[in-house]
Amino acid sequence: MMRAVRPPSRLSAYLRRKASPIWEKIFVHPFVKELYSGTLPLEKFKYYVIQDYNYLVVMMKCLALAASKADFEFGKLALELAYEDATIEMRNYEELIKELGLSMDEVIRAEPSPTAYAYSNFLLTTCSLGTPLDCLVAILPCFWSYLEIGKRNEHLLRSNSNPLYRRWCSAYVSKEYEELVNELIQAVDLQDFTNLRRLEELFITGSRYEYMFWDAAYRMEKWPV
Repeated sequence: MMRAVRPPSRLSAYLRRKASPIWEKIFVHPFVKELYSGTLPLEKFKYYVIQDYNYLVVMMKCLALAASKADFEFGKLALELAYEDATIEMRNYEELIKELGLSMDEVIRAEPSPTAYAYSNFLLTTCSLGTPLDCLVAILPCFWSYLEIGKRNEHLLRSNSNPLYRRWCSAYVSKEYEELVNELIQAVDLQDFTNLRRLEELFITGSRYEYMFWDAAYRMEKWPV
């Protein structure tokens, strides 16, 4: 059996450094900057909300898969997150969907964009076939990058005149959200592992898909005819 190894620093910090070039591009993406400044066209935000709602359904399934294979502490955390996705997060999105003049039927029946389809399959495959740590590392860029996006762009909210965008963005600069992300980061750092390269690939792939998800929403990506 291979002996568990650790990189020179905490696993989470190591992975974050490796993905830094991708994250820097996320922080300055036009969708992000326009959303936080309040200038994003509403149709692009509607597109994002539809795709993200269905992504959250996939995330809930991934967390449940991870929990089914994890030890008690990590399994408990994964189930708590899945429950929050299925209740609080979904309720918030249902209210947002109404506010945007969309129907739940319209959102649920919407076809996933090519990027959303690929990202969802990456997560489902990783969480179905991989270890609980594989799953956590693959989904971590989603949770963690939203926190850093908020921190990098919080100053833009002061002049954001769009109450809908301001309220949505504010959730990711809250103390509660930061505590949640820190809990996930700590969970990663508590796990032993043997294949650092595999974890690095998963984290970078997840980060790339995060960039692509924002970019797809900005372009309102569609499937080729």
